[in-house]
Amino acid sequence: MTTTRLTIGLAAAVLAVGVAAGCGGGSSSSSSSAPPSTQEPATSTPATGGSSMGGSSTAGGGTVVEIDIAQSGFAFAKSKATAPAGKVTLKAMNPQSTPHNISIESDDGSVDQDGPNVSDGGVSQVTVTLQPGKYTYYCSVPGHEDAGMKGTLTVT
Repeated sequence: MTTTRLTIGLAAAVLAVGVAAGCGGGSSSSSSSAPPSTQEPATSTPATGGSSMGGSSTAGGGTVVEIDIAQSGFAFAKSKATAPAGKVTLKAMNPQSTPHNISIESDDGSVDQDGPNVSDGGVSQVTVTLQPGKYTYYCSVPGHEDAGMKGTLTVT
């Protein structure tokens, strides 16, 4: 009798953990199927030293903007993003086997940073301090930006 109760209790706990793990993850597959020009802007998350469901943070403060690489092709999942002025970290997870990265530059050349090339689920990131304005994020692997791997980051 005790074994039956223990088994039922364990099964209920496993089910509860499985249901909780499926909540709040969001779905990127539906948004990555649209062309980059029709996708929604990426959102930024203020970094508070911890993490929350669906968001990211950095221990040193600032803002993290997640602009993942599309499931296939030479594209980012988002072609536009926004962030407040100050310390900004751009993060791009690459699900492809083709190496990609995330880089950022300003029109005047005052900002020009490249993240590391990554593939197969790796995350490329770059952290910069930005003033209000418009910046271009792109993949700096030769030929990728020209193939369309770029977007606009608006800093307010």
